[in-house]
Amino acid sequence: MENSWLHHFWSDFLWLPVETGMALGVAAGTLFGGEILYRLVFLAMARLSTLTTTHLDDLLVKRMRPPARGLLLLLAAHTFLVLRGGGATRAWSVLSALELAILAYIVIEVMETLILDYWMGERKGVQPPAVVRHLVLTLLYTMAAIFILGNVAGVNVMPLLATSTVVTVVLGLALQDTLGNLFAGLSMHVERPFSIGDWISVDGVEGQVVEMAWRATRIRTLTRDIVAIPNAVIGKARVQNFDLPARLTGRNLEVLVTLEASPEQVERAVLAAGEAVPRVLADPAPRAWLRGATPLCQRYVIRIWIEGFEQKDDIESDYLKALWNTLHAEGVALKTPATPAAAAVM
Repeated sequence: MENSWLHHFWSDFLWLPVETGMALGVAAGTLFGGEILYRLVFLAMARLSTLTTTHLDDLLVKRMRPPARGLLLLLAAHTFLVLRGGGATRAWSVLSALELAILAYIVIEVMETLILDYWMGERKGVQPPAVVRHLVLTLLYTMAAIFILGNVAGVNVMPLLATSTVVTVVLGLALQDTLGNLFAGLSMHVERPFSIGDWISVDGVEGQVVEMAWRATRIRTLTRDIVAIPNAVIGKARVQNFDLPARLTGRNLEVLVTLEASPEQVERAVLAAGEAVPRVLADPAPRAWLRGATPLCQRYVIRIWIEGFEQKDDIESDYLKALWNTLHAEGVALKTPATPAAAAVM
């Protein structure tokens, strides 16, 4: 007790026992000065909170008022005890523990509001699950309690630290998947590979992002199905965003034509079919590449450009119909029904 840092802190400033009246006067002065400081600090904080768009700072200022006032009362009582020569009493220990507990509460609540509620919740749009929030807060308050016991009550905290370490490891292993998804979600919100409303492809699953939660990202496919993909899976997968850096998307279509068709005829038909479908962009213009020939047919890959990945099926179908009509007008027949290629070109 006598060797604790709190005792030395008080003794450095208030080390001479004085009369009760003097001690009460100094304690009252401490309370009065602290009240003035309290009002100035919270007035400044309240004014600063009006300059921000978030309401979290207003709530934080309101929540911090009671513990700050309680800490002020404890400091005044502590001043009285030390001036009366009661620095080694049980009351001193209780007051010291309460002061440290209130300080720990203030620090942890400020950290929770700034990190979990503001930075993660409002800035990044990630709401940690209740179990993760409670786990983090439990660990922080446990560490604070161990610190208070070690520095005020003189308790040997090494066994407690060993026990808390084991508990932390066990909880970490039990929540490995949950924490993995949470941190992967945080990483995605920092890097922003996609946003809500973007059309993406994740390991072959194509759809529009409708929700980015702490555990999984949900996308709506072209068939209106909702697919939930764990964030940890997305963090390791190949993600293709069809809306970045722009909504301009290239589509590859494969067609087979008869051997009698010349490349010039096919190229004219490809351009004409693009002009016949308004949703196929003229710039960049459609292009065709001869990829090979067999004794039965020629194989061409045609690239068209569209805006809006969600329209790809309709536009590709309209283009292939127009291409068939154009080739037929050129006297060229498709060897087999056209088949869209699976790959898309950004």
